[in-house]
Amino acid sequence: MKRKFNLSFSTRLYLWATLLILITFSGIAAIFHTYSSQREEEAGGRYAGFMLNEMVYSINERLLMVENVVKRYEPIVEKTLSTPDSLMALVEEWTLSDSLVIGGSICFEPYYYSKKGEYFMPYVTTTLGNKPVSVYLGGKDYDYFKMEWYKSAKEARQGIWSEPYYDDGGGDVMMISYVLPLFNKYGNMIGVMTADMSLEKLVKDVAHLRPYHDSFSFVVSRRGTFIVHPRRSVILNQTIFSYADSLDSEPMRQLGRDMLSGLAGYDRRTLRGKDMLVSYTTIPRTGWAIATFSPYSEVVNHLGMVTGYMLAVLVVGLVGLLIVLRYVIKRNTRPLEDLTKVAYKIARGDFSARLPRDTPDGSVRTLVDAFAHMQQSLADYVASLRQSTLAQARIQSELDIAHAIQKETMPRTFPTSAAGAGIDVFAMLNPVSTIGGDFYDFMLADGKFYFCIGTVSCAGTVSTSLLMTVARSVFRSSISAAQGPEMTIKAMSNVLHDNPESDMSITVFVGALDLYSGELTYANASHNAPLLVQPDGMTEFLPGSSSLPLGVDVLEECAQASLVLKPGSRMVFFTDGIITATNAGGAAYTDYTLYHTVTIIMANYPNLSARDMINRIGRSVREHVGDQEQHRDQALLTFTYKGLGKSAPSPDR
Repeated sequence: MKRKFNLSFSTRLYLWATLLILITFSGIAAIFHTYSSQREEEAGGRYAGFMLNEMVYSINERLLMVENVVKRYEPIVEKTLSTPDSLMALVEEWTLSDSLVIGGSICFEPYYYSKKGEYFMPYVTTTLGNKPVSVYLGGKDYDYFKMEWYKSAKEARQGIWSEPYYDDGGGDVMMISYVLPLFNKYGNMIGVMTADMSLEKLVKDVAHLRPYHDSFSFVVSRRGTFIVHPRRSVILNQTIFSYADSLDSEPMRQLGRDMLSGLAGYDRRTLRGKDMLVSYTTIPRTGWAIATFSPYSEVVNHLGMVTGYMLAVLVVGLVGLLIVLRYVIKRNTRPLEDLTKVAYKIARGDFSARLPRDTPDGSVRTLVDAFAHMQQSLADYVASLRQSTLAQARIQSELDIAHAIQKETMPRTFPTSAAGAGIDVFAMLNPVSTIGGDFYDFMLADGKFYFCIGTVSCAGTVSTSLLMTVARSVFRSSISAAQGPEMTIKAMSNVLHDNPESDMSITVFVGALDLYSGELTYANASHNAPLLVQPDGMTEFLPGSSSLPLGVDVLEECAQASLVLKPGSRMVFFTDGIITATNAGGAAYTDYTLYHTVTIIMANYPNLSARDMINRIGRSVREHVGDQEQHRDQALLTFTYKGLGKSAPSPDR
């Protein structure tokens, strides 16, 4: 057997105080870490956003410079339209006027110059060598009418930035173009002016956009195509959505939707299982969007150092506090520990145990005095308790005897139609802590079923049960003497009149059922009218008059009634304990509830056995009262008449 490990009061107090302090300190550390993490995240988001805005400003500035080059030469081109051969010089001039421009062209509508043919596109590029190269493009191998940048400008009828593209046959580099439509005096478009800008410098600049060491950035076009990405193989070859599909990343898809919707901000997202702080915004002049990804661990990296210092301070302070706390508790609880030992002795019955004397004045001294008073009071109480326990034992013995009389004398074997009895019977008695004297009895004799159910109210527990037993004995004697229900009730009344008891009365219902003819004869001495269930399921309370309870007065008259039951008819008998059963709210079960319960049971289970009928009614009553204590016995008796034939057998049979 394992030895029980007991801790002293001071040790328990110290341990509980230590636990409380640890919880408090841990809560402070957790709150600090959570709050600081949020602040670091906000600071990291603002820092990345600031760098993104700087990059967007730089990109917009370059785009604006290229736009201004084209717009500056627009009126010059319009004045030179009459001399198409001089246009190439203008194109070369604006191409070389700004280092950001790597190519330029004027593309005219089909047959604008009839002598030049369907295509006429003076084009200059600086990407093929140190000197500008001037060529005339246009033809089946370079059908600029069908190119997106040309068609988009024609539809927009204003200057636009094209989607990024690789210019095969022109500059042979990855570029974007600013395309400005040209109109005649009638408002008809006659062609477009273009200025090409290489994306190589943009790619390099964005690649250096790193708010943190392991950050990376990308730019997508207004259609979601990657313009800049750390992996060059995806540039112009994948959209952010196809890239998200290859990673099976819903956060990346949502980021693409947010970026192309023109949203800007920062939040935490998961990419390839890594927690990242994502900042994103749009590039207004083009409809592009730019985002930067920073590992969340780097964003809050220096927070770990601060948290470590704080935890070190907390640990040192905690250790010091626990040492001081242990000393103070031990010093101030020693008198209480001595008093606890004395309390255990008193609890074991040693009321003469000596209390500690050397205690300081104050609350401990007051507690010792209170223990001394309690010690004397307990001694007096135990002496008184011994006397009352003896009296209680006598009362409990009387209750046990009464319960035994009440339960052991009830019939335990119930006839069923399966055994050839012609009737299916079952009963239930649920006694409570105080005896109320509910009883039932029945007999089968000479093709008849005799039964009774009643309640005895009498002062005294054993006397109640004995009087119940006498009433059942009179019932059985009357059956042996072939007396009817009326004479049986009168015989019970005579017994009570000859043996009067104070505050005594009996309510009883007695009946006799002929199992051959179905005739039911019955008499009622102020007992509850039973329920009659016809074979078709119709339920009603049994009609008939009732006399006074037995024991109230000398019974001179007791009306007897009769009716004929059809095979399949049922009857349900009950005592007051059933219909007065109350729940915690004080609501009684009532005879109407019983009637309603029986009606529902018969509607759903027309062939139910008597035993199952009693069980279902009992369950309904228990569900109504719940855990509420009851103060009356509860008895139920039910039978289903099946019948034995059309007539009784002859006496000599």
